[in-house]
Amino acid sequence: MEIYAVKIMDISEEFIEKISFFISEDKRFKINRFINRQDKIRTLIGDVLVRFTAMEKLKINNDSITFNKNDYGKPFLKDYPKFKFNISHSGDFLVCAFDDTEIGIDIEQINQIDYREIANSFFSESEVDYILDKDSNDALSRFYDIWTLKESYVKCCGLGVTMPLESFSICINEHDNIGVVANNHWKSYSFKRFDISEGYKMSVCSVNKEISEEITFIDQNTLIEDFIFQNSIT
Repeated sequence: MEIYAVKIMDISEEFIEKISFFISEDKRFKINRFINRQDKIRTLIGDVLVRFTAMEKLKINNDSITFNKNDYGKPFLKDYPKFKFNISHSGDFLVCAFDDTEIGIDIEQINQIDYREIANSFFSESEVDYILDKDSNDALSRFYDIWTLKESYVKCCGLGVTMPLESFSICINEHDNIGVVANNHWKSYSFKRFDISEGYKMSVCSVNKEISEEITFIDQNTLIEDFIFQNSIT
């Protein structure tokens, strides 16, 4: 398992078009539909990161990479069932987790929001109790812990919006061990929380028992340069 993080920086429209030459027509169409340039950049860098990682690890050319989606919209790499990945982005960060089995990742920028209303609407009773614990003075932080853990689980399962957030419960005990309960049964998933940067929460969910402790930070410009170089010599 490997976890990568890229801090998103601005790119000119001309450079976006140049990089887009190396991605699929469908993804170019999606990027061109975005009005906000930051949305374009996030989507483009996410695609480049997955492609470059696949090229490096699978020893294949970019032209050999084809993305499909499962019935619930989760993308995967056609013809390479052991190459699993999941992407998330928020604020200035884009993160991606790679593994040989299903994996989910979620990052959220912490904002001052009405977390009580959201928790009461979408979280289980035990999750709400954890967030509003009278012995804790950081309910907002706990809310984002639960939020990212739940999202990472949904993304790992690959069922999208067909899995309501209130249909399962994240459990964090006094030793910070994390588990998930659905239909009154414990599920065999592993979780890990990361302090990737001040003002952000990030969680990873995996069917593997062990989750990597490390996050590899990749410079956006270096990623783009290496990706273009690799495509220029193949």
